[in-house]
Amino acid sequence: MATKSKKITSQTIRENKGRDMSPKWDTVDTMTTDQLLRHFRMSMDWYRLESSGKDLKPKVINWMSQNDYSKETIAEFKATKDWRSNLTMGSIAANLLKGMPDSHPEMNDGRKASDWLRKAIAQAIEEGKYDVEEVDENAPAKPIIPVTTIQDRLRETSGKMAEEIDYALDAFTMDPESFDPKAIKIINLLRGKDAKAAHARIIKTFYMRTYEEVQEAAEGNCEQLKEAYGHLSKVQMKKLISFYHEIISACDMLGQEAKVNRKPRAKKAVPKDKIVAKLKYAKTNEPLKLVSINPADIIGSKELWVYNIKSRKIGKYVASEYLELGVKGTSIIGYNENLSVQKTLRKPEDQLKEFKAAGKVQLRKYLDDIKAVDIKLNGRISEDIILLRVQ
Repeated sequence: MATKSKKITSQTIRENKGRDMSPKWDTVDTMTTDQLLRHFRMSMDWYRLESSGKDLKPKVINWMSQNDYSKETIAEFKATKDWRSNLTMGSIAANLLKGMPDSHPEMNDGRKASDWLRKAIAQAIEEGKYDVEEVDENAPAKPIIPVTTIQDRLRETSGKMAEEIDYALDAFTMDPESFDPKAIKIINLLRGKDAKAAHARIIKTFYMRTYEEVQEAAEGNCEQLKEAYGHLSKVQMKKLISFYHEIISACDMLGQEAKVNRKPRAKKAVPKDKIVAKLKYAKTNEPLKLVSINPADIIGSKELWVYNIKSRKIGKYVASEYLELGVKGTSIIGYNENLSVQKTLRKPEDQLKEFKAAGKVQLRKYLDDIKAVDIKLNGRISEDIILLRVQ
């Protein structure tokens, strides 16, 4: 009786962390032709998704060292630009090193994979002869100072946060039948890594292209993609799509949460001098020996005393409850309309001297002692008004 496969979860992924998840060819002798062809396509697909040509260049060099290439030829290949070692070269070399048959009657019309690889290596060496930059041996060596940008750091950190996701995809590649996409909560995994919105945006780019590719393969409109994923059943394809959808959704969710939790940007305080720039007032009055205060002092005060030179009226602006006095354009704002009043002075020179000498306590009754009718202030400040005092 066949034993039930163990389901792949976050725990099993952590246990397998660091293991070589690349395709194996240990059972090639027992494979049927159909199994061998499917395994070859799966292996090439695995390297295509997990690596780049640059990553696999060491595999090509390793294969060369095991197949009678001279040290000089290997050095020439090493000296070529990394991009000349393309993904197909690297994948073929890696599979051959793992034990893939060099040839099979049903694969590539029976031609040897090693012959193709040798031609590709020779072409890369020939075309890359001028890739090596000439170095002046007499010139002093320049120190190489790596420049790491913030984006580089973010990408590196994001890659580490996504390691367990990569292990999960590796596990699916090796055993798609026992893979359970619901057993791995991507959002909890990323939160556990303290992933922020910036990390989530980068992690999303790691998988978005393949997600779209897998969806297109499932639709069956592209023959190449249909063949590349042909080794997977419909149920397995559904699992893979579901897992990629979970990754993308988790990244989007972290981004949305950041928008909701983002604190609104605090408004920059406008300088007081700029607020009162348009205020027109009388700076001095020589006959009465009056000088206005700095109008910027009005901002945030609770009381403002003013004197109208033309009408001989002295007034007091009182701030409304829970507010402070302010200035808007050429007017005073934030004052209590009922408490802010003015009265006409009969003997301005004497009464203003008394005002100047008064302290805070005396000023509380100053207006009450003036025998005149209370007139409500309207907030407007003109060139006839002296700004006497604030409290």
